[in-house]
Formats: sequence, structure tokens, C-alpha cells
Amino acid sequence: MTRGEPRAWLPPGRIAAVCLSVDDVHPTAAIDGRAAGDVAREALDHLGWLLDRHPLLHATLFVTPDWRARPPATTRRLVQRVPVLRDWTYATRPWPRGVSRVDRHPGFVAMLQRLPRTDVALHGLHHVCRGPGAVAEFGHRSRAACRAMLQRGTAIFDAAGLAWSRGVSPPGWQAPPGLLAAMDDLDMSFIASARDLVTAADPCARTNGSGLRGLSLVFPEAVPGTRLVHITTNFQATSTRERAFSILGLGGLLSIKAHLFTRFGSYRALDGLDRPYASSLDQLLASIEDAYGESAWWPRMADVAERVRTMRPSPAVLA
Repeated sequence: MTRGEPRAWLPPGRIAAVCLSVDDVHPTAAIDGRAAGDVAREALDHLGWLLDRHPLLHATLFVTPDWRARPPATTRRLVQRVPVLRDWTYATRPWPRGVSRVDRHPGFVAMLQRLPRTDVALHGLHHVCRGPGAVAEFGHRSRAACRAMLQRGTAIFDAAGLAWSRGVSPPGWQAPPGLLAAMDDLDMSFIASARDLVTAADPCARTNGSGLRGLSLVFPEAVPGTRLVHITTNFQATSTRERAFSILGLGGLLSIKAHLFTRFGSYRALDGLDRPYASSLDQLLASIEDAYGESAWWPRMADVAERVRTMRPSPAVLA
């Protein structure tokens, strides 16, 4: 947020904002007797239903360009007990490169392009890495390595014909210095690293959950020493209606998160975009529309970043 009036970051006439983002967007492999993309299609249909019912709502889809992760269960248990060796092996053997690469799935790309009021941004490159971190693929990588991964990811988007926004939601919420510097090198504009669903909404509240800590819970804010705007995930399926309205009442950005899949092998996402979650969000969004009318802003994450970046003359903390 900007110094002074908390609502100064908002466009004129707006007193609060709502954005929706979806992680783990990828076509999925052809498994369990189902064709590649079938499971994703079901989840994207739920998103499409939600967008149809709320014409002001926008969604940012964090897409993994070449998804390689299998369900999150360690299958190489003996190797993972050996120091050093475990840091150079995958805990679970990943899919080969290219199986779920989006430019090889034109039907999936067409599904994304048909969705109204959505944009695409990066959710890593493969969503898997060697070592105990499993999915935190940016991990302790160097600035040059992170830059190469980002360039490879956006090149796949270009090959698929997907327009993309200059933002990243890093797998595992991990945004190390190498990633932040690489994003700056490539003139990217926003990152969605921190998720905090517990800290009470307050103008001075700081993130203390997953990912980056010490950034604003309720306002978009510059990452110190960079030109990047950070947007905190502060609401998901397990959150209460009261939390949502507390954030909005502060003139904040209610940043709602979903993951595309409810089930991934034995793993069950609490915020998977199934019909119950979509129905719950439908009720919440209707309540917000009734309460705020035209005074609420419904931006893409890229719109938030553009608004905040134009308000500051140079890299600095907006507080």
C-alpha cells in the first residue's frame, strides 16, 4: 500500500478489491483410463460457471508450462535417507519432459482461451525438483538458473499461442532471492508467494505463513529492493465469510486462491476447484456484490501490479 490513506492504492471511486487466482493449471497426463486434459476440463468448467455468474470477476490462471510432478508421495525412500545423494535425486520419479507440455495439448490451450476474463501467468516450469523440497523448484537456484527457467516457461507459452501476464506464483510458495532477481531482470511485474490464512486482518498485519514473510497481508506491496509487486493469498475454501469482509472493510485486496484439482493421487487439496468450492465462492461473491456494488474493484493480478507500479517512482517498500 502507499504511505498515508490505506485506500490510496485503489482506483478512484473504489473502496476495496477482489481477485481470484488458480494454481496448478496444466493438462494432466493420460492416466487412470482418462485422456489427457479430461480432469482439467471438469475443473475449468467450474471456473467458467463462476465467471458466467459474476460478470465483474476476473481470474489469473497460474499455469505450469511443462508439468512433470506425479502425486506427492516419496517412492524412493532408501535414497532419501542418504545425505548428499538425496539432494540430487527426485523423491518420486517425475513424468518425462513434454508429456504435459501445454504447447503439445492444443485442446487444453483452447479451453483456456475460451474462458472469459482470464489471464495466464507462470507457476514454475515443471513443478518438481530434486531433493526433499519436491515441488519448490526455484529453491536455492541461482539468479541465472531461475532466469533460464522463466524464459523457457514463457517460450512454451508463446509456442502454444497463449498470451501471458508477467507474473509468477512459485511452486511450494518459495520465492528465493535468485528468483526475485531473475524476475526483475526480465521486467516481470508481480509475484504471489505468501499464503497466510491465519493472521487476523489488520492494516499493519504482516504475512507469517507459507512463502515470503513480513509483507502486507491485506494490501499489494512492493518486494523490498525490486520492482515487483507482491500479492498475498489471504483467503481460500477453509476461510470464513467474516475474514473476507474484514479484509474488504480495511480497503484491502481480498485475494482468493484455488487449486485446479481437488485430488492428485492420494493428495487432497483443501481448496481444489470442485463444485462445492465453486458454489461457496458463488455465494461469497454475490454477498460482496450486494454489499459493495460499483465501489468494489475486480481486477486481474496484472492490473493490481500495474496500478501499484505506476504509483512509485523507484524500487522501494510501499508501507
